[in-house]
Amino acid sequence: MKITVHNRQTRRRPNVRKLAALARFFMLQAVHPECVWDAVAVVLTDDAEIAPVNRVFLDHACATDVITFTLPSMPGGGAGISGEIHINVERAIGEGARRGGATDELALYLAHGCDHLTGANDRTVRERRRMRRRELLWIRRARQAGLMKGLWAEKKNPKNLPANHAQGTQKPINSLH
Repeated sequence: MKITVHNRQTRRRPNVRKLAALARFFMLQAVHPECVWDAVAVVLTDDAEIAPVNRVFLDHACATDVITFTLPSMPGGGAGISGEIHINVERAIGEGARRGGATDELALYLAHGCDHLTGANDRTVRERRRMRRRELLWIRRARQAGLMKGLWAEKKNPKNLPANHAQGTQKPINSLH
């Protein structure tokens, strides 16, 4: 299964390699044995880009966190199914500030998108709860496998200074965990 990550937002720079590895992990958790996936594209967006997609394809006039599309195999293409997961990074950062952090929120949106791609629905309270339990389990497994670290690219250090060095003074590095 080919996983690609397309970054169309500027809020925060992702580590596309690690995000693709996490997407692959979640898809392998979610996939049914009889389902063959050819390719999954993860599209990172913001409110301004995801709102029109939500309006055109789902008839909702607002931004949202995740939108997925399952695409049938194309003539001459791979033998399996393809899909797209559109993730609103702006929303992940905002919600992450109120909850467990932007990394966990981004992972939750990715897991939720993979869950939807493989057929899960959240139309009822019961279905939403079932999906959330499953997605949180996948995130715990991903954390145990070391896949949750480094989903965001390191900030560039133009002067090649130590990470905790700012304008000639040493400052402690803030830790989230």
